Amino acid sequence: MTRSELQRFGAVLAVSVIAVVLHFAGTSGQIVFFVAAVALAALAWALAEATEQAGESAGPRASALLNATFGNLPEVVIVVLAIRAGLDDIARASIIGSVIGNIMLVLGLSLVIGGWRNGVQSFTEKVAAINSSMLALGVAGLGLPTLFAALEHDPNATELLSRWTGGALVVVYAAYLYYSFQQPALRDPGEPGGVRWSRAQALALLTAAAVGTGVVSEVLVDSIKPTVEALGVPRPFVGLVIVPFVGNVAEHFSAVRLAYRNRLDFAMGIAYGSGIQIVLVASAVAVLAGVVVGNPLTLVFDPFQLAALAAAALGSTLIARGGETNWLEGLQLLTIYLVVSVAVWLR
Repeated sequence: MTRSELQRFGAVLAVSVIAVVLHFAGTSGQIVFFVAAVALAALAWALAEATEQAGESAGPRASALLNATFGNLPEVVIVVLAIRAGLDDIARASIIGSVIGNIMLVLGLSLVIGGWRNGVQSFTEKVAAINSSMLALGVAGLGLPTLFAALEHDPNATELLSRWTGGALVVVYAAYLYYSFQQPALRDPGEPGGVRWSRAQALALLTAAAVGTGVVSEVLVDSIKPTVEALGVPRPFVGLVIVPFVGNVAEHFSAVRLAYRNRLDFAMGIAYGSGIQIVLVASAVAVLAGVVVGNPLTLVFDPFQLAALAAAALGSTLIARGGETNWLEGLQLLTIYLVVSVAVWLR
């Protein structure tokens, strides 16, 4: 590990400690929220770096498992803590926001930057088609309990259906991982640098970053209510836009960097993979967390948010066709994301 890397991790630790200290010192909520958001974004970067190095030193299959496990950790932790704090609307909105953020914002920005630099970019159509179909499944999985609740008006039945749906989505996600691992590995020239840390260093920093993420996420969630009250920020906007952006910032950077270097298969893999994991797994985790903390959560979502999710799935399906893409298609995704964000602010 280089000296500059140690300095960057030291800065991550420092801003995380500052967020915790400000929280316990009773500092105003909006200041704590801002510092905690910066700290969480920094921890997301640290998780991404540590995960990459742990995977490099352990081999490709371990790398895939580590990325699946830790890539969405900040978002999942925030969802669980929001449920425990009684912020069910924030929890639900952050699930939808994480998916549309990955598919519209991360993928869109990747296609714009990559296409602007490299022209028309190609990707493996078969892999992209499978990923887009999994997102469509997620839309159905979250949409059906919402439709059922609108027609049935039986809270107990809706809660039971949500649990069954969450369990079914997790099973399908496990099957998706198994199927993906059976396919031939994508060709990739790789990048210079490779393994820079020992396995012990990578795992130690991965553990530290994961623990820090849990602590800072709790600080962030605790500061949401006073921040909303002080600044007048709409709660849906916090859940749908701000929280997912903070948790996904490392993926934003990684995907855009890969697309810029014309490694589009892997850039799309980050965006699609993260979105699929959130919609299939985080929703089930949310239902389970509600049971554990005594605040049952159903998979009944705001219709507008579901419409935004459906738009993301449709956009990903259209892009997955043909095996080629360009910067204009990325701009189209970004435009939809901007419209959704403005609409959520105005509601």
